[in-house]
Amino acid sequence: MTATALLDGVRVIESAALVSGAATGMLLGDLGADVIKVENPRGDLLRHSLGQIVPGFSPAHLQLNRNKRSVTADLRSDEGGAMLSALLTSADVLIDGNAVGTLSRLGFGAEQLRTLNPRLVYCSVSGYGSGGPYGSLPTHGLMMSALVGAVSAAPGEQPSSGRGEGPLAAANSAALHIVSALYRRSATGLGSHIDVSGADALLLQTMLVSAYELNRDRIGDAGSLPLPENGFLGPRYRLYDTADGYGIAFTALEEKFWHAFCAAVARPDLLRGTDDDTLVGDLGRLFASRNLDEWMDLALEHRLPLGPAYHAMGDVAADRHIAARAIVRRTEHPIAGPFTCVGTPALVDGQEFSIRRHAPALGEHTAEVLAELESGERNLSSSRP
Repeated sequence: MTATALLDGVRVIESAALVSGAATGMLLGDLGADVIKVENPRGDLLRHSLGQIVPGFSPAHLQLNRNKRSVTADLRSDEGGAMLSALLTSADVLIDGNAVGTLSRLGFGAEQLRTLNPRLVYCSVSGYGSGGPYGSLPTHGLMMSALVGAVSAAPGEQPSSGRGEGPLAAANSAALHIVSALYRRSATGLGSHIDVSGADALLLQTMLVSAYELNRDRIGDAGSLPLPENGFLGPRYRLYDTADGYGIAFTALEEKFWHAFCAAVARPDLLRGTDDDTLVGDLGRLFASRNLDEWMDLALEHRLPLGPAYHAMGDVAADRHIAARAIVRRTEHPIAGPFTCVGTPALVDGQEFSIRRHAPALGEHTAEVLAELESGERNLSSSRP
């Protein structure tokens, strides 16, 4: 099997040392784009931080930089600037994951890029976006989450992002807007300048909880769904413990599923109002009476809204459904050796995900790409969609 090739023929130049930009490039590379990662001669920070499997190959690098080629260039030098200029002339997309204003100071701002390649889709991905009062600040994921109220910790406590990760939310939003811009370009011939904020993307990712919190005082009838402080919670929408120490997600909000559940477990006595303080305890004792697999077998038999709730990634990977979908992939990197990664959540035409290129060594493809530029082999921007 070969990797999904929906973006075959699209060339992406990635200038990004951290997660947001690198993840955007990974998403496009997984879809078949030719992603060329431009690194400084020392290599991007993610190569050398966050733990090393072998030198220069952190788990973050191996996960985020698959399906890419690596070239090295000092963009502050005339030679490096000339290389980037040549690459962008032949490119369809530029991912800018640098601190806001970095490429502009090097002569590659939005206006210069529009002159260099009017068909270029230029996407800048940053923590707060390039506009607004905070746009110039250097950012990491915690800052993105904290700005939009997505950190589950009080000041002074160790934080965790209970509603998601800003850099990865930014990458998903960036990839969506990039492919949309490529579609528009196929009709108009014009490129785009896309400015993605990780904080904004994370807020969008939590839009339902946010919408209810922002409009709580406007809800005249709250009887149709329970609306406590953090979303659609209540006895029929929460996590419970099972007999074997796992968790199970119970989401029988709809009356038809609630009645079907009570019938499946032969407990008609549970059919009472959700505001009954004893219902949580009764459901807790019920779920603690069977193992997780037994509950999932019952859910499949009666089509009940139940699902496993894991804490350890080893348990996630071993789950029968996750294993069948094959999103957790065991691979063999030519330098780093065995590596287990997260694949793609979408199957296109039933095609199984695979890696075309493993995460590259620093500058592994510099000579190859320079040879292509010299031969004009990839100067095809005007003929691609």
